[in-house]
Amino acid sequence: MTVQAVNATVPELRIEGITKSYPGVQALNGVSITVKKGTIHGLAGQNGAGKSTLIKILAGAEEPDSGAIFLGGNRVRFRSPHDAQSAGIQTIYQELSLVPQLSVAENIFLGSLPLRAFPRIVDWAEMKREASSALARIGVDLDVRKPVASFSVAEQQAVELAKALRKNARIILLDEPTSALPPPDVRRLFKVLKTLASQGETMLYISHRMDEFYELCETVSVLRDGQNAEELSTKRSEPADVVSAMLGKSLAGSISAGSLSSGTHPRLGKGRGDKVLLSVRDLHEAGKIAPTSFDLHEGEVLGVTGLVGSGQSALVGLLAGARQKSGGSIEFAGKAVHLSSPRDAIRAGIGLLPQDRKAHGFVPEMSVADNMSLASLPMFSRLGLLNDRKISREAQNFASRLEMRIFGVGQIMKTLSGGTQQKGILARWLMRSVRLLICDEPTRGVDVGAKEEMYALLSQFARSGGTVIIASSEISEAVLCDRVLVMARGQVVAELDHDEIDGDGEEVLRRFA
Repeated sequence: MTVQAVNATVPELRIEGITKSYPGVQALNGVSITVKKGTIHGLAGQNGAGKSTLIKILAGAEEPDSGAIFLGGNRVRFRSPHDAQSAGIQTIYQELSLVPQLSVAENIFLGSLPLRAFPRIVDWAEMKREASSALARIGVDLDVRKPVASFSVAEQQAVELAKALRKNARIILLDEPTSALPPPDVRRLFKVLKTLASQGETMLYISHRMDEFYELCETVSVLRDGQNAEELSTKRSEPADVVSAMLGKSLAGSISAGSLSSGTHPRLGKGRGDKVLLSVRDLHEAGKIAPTSFDLHEGEVLGVTGLVGSGQSALVGLLAGARQKSGGSIEFAGKAVHLSSPRDAIRAGIGLLPQDRKAHGFVPEMSVADNMSLASLPMFSRLGLLNDRKISREAQNFASRLEMRIFGVGQIMKTLSGGTQQKGILARWLMRSVRLLICDEPTRGVDVGAKEEMYALLSQFARSGGTVIIASSEISEAVLCDRVLVMARGQVVAELDHDEIDGDGEEVLRRFA
């Protein structure tokens, strides 16, 4: 790392004219951002806008083609992550970089264990003392002798923060830190981050959740297509302004804008139809789901919500044949069904958009067309031979309908963005003509633009006669449904109609306790 002194008073972090290109892609084109000391600065943008590339450059994992980075008045150049860390830039990624089997103290001191003068062995007493001190600074009290794996995700994030502080971080880069946290843990994390900012720590905060920027940040820098789109003061703007800057168009009247507002939320469905499509009675799974009963009407969009791990994903897994029930009954379209596997559910007319789309939603190495047709192969076969031309033609039809951003239906599925992958899985069930579509955290990990498109597609599916169940830990998503089942500790604790939920979703949050 080379450092060149600059005789000027500048903010703690200044990024000036950063460019970065890869073969065929201009990832960043003259990006400039200024971050004041002791503030939490937001960084927003759709997937592919350049956020990840910029973070990699700041973390030393990539070098820019041109441009400059200044830290507290000094120009710096990073040739490796070690250079960035030595300069005081610490990164906390969405996937935590902790060693689960090691203790909290060992993780905080990973790579720099304190040694006694003589003999040259690890000074365990000092390590435990300093680790506890680092945690105390952010108001967290953990037994530093216990393995990190024994603590919650929120507590593990506290360990990551303590590790960064112990290394005298000047800038902390936070990449989607709340993606796997339930609301109570999010509030605790926010309290910690605000405390750190008040102590003079400087943070760059990346998120897809607009409300988080307006809770934490003074300023939000928005990237679009690798360039600066806009810089917004959170005191003089609102969440919809950030989204509009990200997309390059007004969101007035859109579903996403409605979900961000504190007024009456739009609804994805058209309400309950007269006919019951799904009837569940005393459905349960030992140790996971308490006996549950409800009816689902044709054309309805039913939300199932709760804190992460409250049972909403397990419940919809039972309905999709992805989990084995311990007892209870399911009737679909007036007939008793036994959903012992996803194949049984597909035959009945039930499709699933799984929470982990990469592991369970599609075959990464297969093409878009092949993934779309997985549930409908009998439609395209004769005498045991597949008609590849017919598959491609039908896949292209759905790709056009869903406005998928692809080079062609022969493109490999793993090369697509998260939102486009979700569209590919949705196309599979539209091709199959399922009557009930079950979505488990359908917009997790996708940007606000992809969310808007997904909401519009689900709404279109429901309003054209389909029926939808959405399992989500996002309150802003659940309140878009015609009706919401609230879950806690594996059981349904409340049932709320769309019109019973207030603008901020507080009525839902209150039932989580």
